[in-house]
Amino acid sequence: MTAKLPVAIITGAASNIGLACARRFSKDHIVLMVDLADAGTEAALLPGAKAVKADISDYAQCQALVEEAESHGTLTTLVHCAAISKPACSIEEMPLAEWEQVIRVNLTGSFCLAKACIPAMSHHGGSMVLFTSRAAKTGFAALGANRGKTKAHYCASKAGVISLVKSLATELADRNIRVNSVAPGPMAGTMIPKDQQESIAAMVPLKRIGTPEEMAEAAYYLCSPLAGFITGHVLDVNGGTLMD
Repeated sequence: MTAKLPVAIITGAASNIGLACARRFSKDHIVLMVDLADAGTEAALLPGAKAVKADISDYAQCQALVEEAESHGTLTTLVHCAAISKPACSIEEMPLAEWEQVIRVNLTGSFCLAKACIPAMSHHGGSMVLFTSRAAKTGFAALGANRGKTKAHYCASKAGVISLVKSLATELADRNIRVNSVAPGPMAGTMIPKDQQESIAAMVPLKRIGTPEEMAEAAYYLCSPLAGFITGHVLDVNGGTLMD
């Protein structure tokens, strides 16, 4: 009987970290590239990749993603990169609806995806990486940020992901499911406008900002056998801006 190929669900895969993860994992997995945006063009360029549109804060849609993944092989890996942020504003000025939207997508979405993957991974083990952020540990979203406008909704949602990762790692250890997180720091892409990258890089001990590919390599390591004795860990990839 032919062994089923390993399948990785990668969310936020239309751009930035998610797309870099899809490219990295597609070298030895069938990759389900999940995003609200169209990832079809990118998926067509990756062998074995499939593009799927989904709202990861909807548990039924997360269950459907797992069913799709299992139809292509054995679901071994979840790398959850999808998240939203909003323009900085103070907590006093922040609309409740905006707070609830960011929490729903970033934290509840992480819960829904992990919960949906547990039954499939329980049969054979697996690995989950739920991306968090340096902001989860600092309470403000960017180097040089106005401390009166911290993006508290984003920071709180990502801090919740860290606690969720530890709870999942504790509960799922006896099923051989490892759960870890990557916490990026300043990085090229949509989070830092190009005209601010040089000034931000000057505040980083390594004197540059990170790349999506470096974040993808960190996620790949945590999912690999090389990290087989690591679970419940948050891997900081931030150029030395936070030494925790």
